[in-house]
Parts: sequence; structure tokens; C-alpha cells
Amino acid sequence: MRNGICNNLIVAVLSVCILTAVASAQGESSQAWDPAEHLTPFWDSVEMQYRVENPDRNPEADPNGLRQLVVRAGVEMTDYENLIGIDRRERSILVQGRDGSEMYRADNERISRSYSATENVLQRIGIDEWADEFSFSLTIPLRPNQALTRSIGRIEWTVDMLIAETFTTVDIPFEPNEAWIEVVPGLEIRVDEATVTEGRYSYHLQAIYDPNLVSYGSSRHWHFWSDERVPTTLLLEMDVLNAAGESVRDLSSSGAFGSSTSSHSTDDGLIEATSTGHGSCSACGDATTIRYTFGLDAYELTAQLAVEDIPISGF
Repeated sequence: MRNGICNNLIVAVLSVCILTAVASAQGESSQAWDPAEHLTPFWDSVEMQYRVENPDRNPEADPNGLRQLVVRAGVEMTDYENLIGIDRRERSILVQGRDGSEMYRADNERISRSYSATENVLQRIGIDEWADEFSFSLTIPLRPNQALTRSIGRIEWTVDMLIAETFTTVDIPFEPNEAWIEVVPGLEIRVDEATVTEGRYSYHLQAIYDPNLVSYGSSRHWHFWSDERVPTTLLLEMDVLNAAGESVRDLSSSGAFGSSTSSHSTDDGLIEATSTGHGSCSACGDATTIRYTFGLDAYELTAQLAVEDIPISGF
């Protein structure tokens, strides 16, 4: 990596490297996040689906057709600040009858984990209003002529979740500079362009990072292959602030904003990235700061969820 800026000379010149830890100090290990304390599963509805395929197109299809139950379920969340990402594809599912007998079981081997930011999967309940819950669609295939009881006794399923123990913000002056800035260990940036003119701004940043240490990207989505470890530092958000420390994006109801990031690998295993962005908001004030928010000490866990006593007597 290039020399970082966290030495006294460059810090004094650029006034950067401002870190604020939330929840606990960086490097301290907090108690493991327990899904049972923060998540409450529920079921919303059940429907029966029946499909018959054209035997001329698919002669191997079951002539009796395919029946399956689809259970719409969800999870209420409380105190979920540390839950930063959810993969809503169930990893395994077990369905039991009222007497505890097994109706269906599946264990899904995955070649990857794909996490969406928690706030991106919340249920919308109005204009600019979301409930603290997210949904699942659980599919239960039925055998031909399988008799159904009055209810499903229990459905258990597991999902992958992405946790951050602590959070850190780093503020960079919205101005060009020739120095490489160490934002967090494993990530350095250089501001090539930062212009402000009458409520408009634009920027062009260069970044270089170690993908084993840092996940860099502002898409609010993280994808990892089965043999890939999660970096302990994840970029959660990049924002532009005005002189009052307010997000110029959040303040605008009619302004135009845009950003993009492209990257490529280097011969030594690092990744070089270019980020560009622009915006306009006459009421927001001039852009003065680039703010990065990171999740630290990130790790994955598999949460087991369950709902019980689901009536299906109407089918």
C-alpha cells in the first residue's frame, strides 16, 4: 500500500482522519449478536399452486402436475443496528406436520452468499415509510396425491446474515489533493477533483485497497463466493456534506445526484477503483466534506427462524 496520511505532518495539513466509533471502541469485541433476541418470525399467508406442463414440450414432466404450498412469512426486527445485511434465500428448510412428522426437508448448497443492506429489504408501509420487518417466500413441494392435514405444525428455515460489531465514520475535506489518504487500514484514496459552483458539485476519486481487508463500493450490496472470506471492514455509505455537516443528498427533495464506481485488480492482488459523482441542490449549501461510513469487525452468521401452527385446511 502507499504511505497513509495518518502521520502528524499530513494530518495537520489536511485535517482528516476523523474517526468516530459507534456502539463500542474499534478493536474491542462485543457480545455476539443473537438473532433470537432481535428477530421475531411470523407468517402472513398460505397459497396452493398447481402447475401442469405441456407433455409435448417436456415429456418427462409428471402428468399429474406439480403441487406446492407457498408460505409468505416475515421477520420483525428490534434493535437491529448491527445487522447490516441479509441474504433472503433460505439455506435450509424443514416442514413438520402437527404430529412432528417430516413433510419436507431441503438443504441448499450455495456457491455464494449475496447480502442486501438491511434498510433495502424493509417492508414499505407508506410513502417514505417502512416497517421494521422483512419478508420471505417459502416454497414447499408436495408429493403427488399427498394428503394434507389441517395445519402445518412447524416450519424451520435458516438464512445468512451479515453483522458489524462497530461502526466508524471518516471525514475527508471536499477538495483536491495530491496525497494518498489512508481512510482505514487496507484502503487509501486520493481526491483528484472536487468542485463546487453555486449549489452544484462534482468529484473524482481514486482508491486502492486490499480486498482481503476491505470491501469498497457504495452499492449497499455484498456478494461473496463460497470459498471467499468476508473482509472485516465494509464500506456502508459514502456521502457528501455541507458546512453544517448535513447530507446534501438528504436535504434535497428536487436536486439531481449521481455516482458510479469502477475497479480492476492489480498484479499484486490489490484493487484500484475510480469513483465519480455529481449533484445539484440550490437549498443545500456548498459541499465541504466527503464522509465514509464503515462497518468494522464484520462477520457472518446463520440464523434459524421458525413459525408454527399454520392452517391449511382450506386446500
